[in-house]
Amino acid sequence: QIAVPIEDVHRTHLRFTFRHRSSSDSKDRSERIFSMAFVRLMRPDGTTLRDGEHDLVLYKGDSKKLEDASAYLSLPSERNLSESKLLSGSSFRVSGAAPALAVSTRDSFQISTLICSTKLTQNVNLLGLLKWRSKPSLLCGNLQKLMNVDGGEVIKFLQDTLDALFSIMMEHSETDVYDTLVFDALVFIVRLVADRKFQHFNTVLEAYIRQHFSATLAYK
Repeated sequence: QIAVPIEDVHRTHLRFTFRHRSSSDSKDRSERIFSMAFVRLMRPDGTTLRDGEHDLVLYKGDSKKLEDASAYLSLPSERNLSESKLLSGSSFRVSGAAPALAVSTRDSFQISTLICSTKLTQNVNLLGLLKWRSKPSLLCGNLQKLMNVDGGEVIKFLQDTLDALFSIMMEHSETDVYDTLVFDALVFIVRLVADRKFQHFNTVLEAYIRQHFSATLAYK
């Protein structure tokens, strides 16, 4: 289990290094790294690393380069994302005359991840709604796509999602363009909470209504 502060997640990656084992602890410490794999916690679209198994690329080369983030962060980290680049014997020139890092094609390394967060989502559609102000032209589509987001992911961000919906109504109170879409989204959320699977979130919704709801222009 690794705990990463929320403000650091966007610039954090995990690096896995491999050394030879010996019968001597002191010799283990002196052994150089012979292979390395890495994975970023955030994806380019702003969502987090997907839960589940990841087949990581193993790199070999100079041990100092294997520990130098600037030498490998621009390279592919997962096999299934860049299969065409990972042909047998392929290598990547990292900078100028520096030695290349080569893909270790004979070895494989898999990890399984589970992200636990109430602030970072793995769903790009939900992220689009929560950050709707950054791309207002996509708002209609993001509201419609909310109904396709996994219920568990929406429930996890219940208060943030409700805040976003009521903010949309407040900031567009002079037009009814989004009214029906927001209303449908609210009905979708209430139905989720009414589902037996999410019944324990009833108290969260009640608390939101009593303590957090303050969208006066959206009251009706």
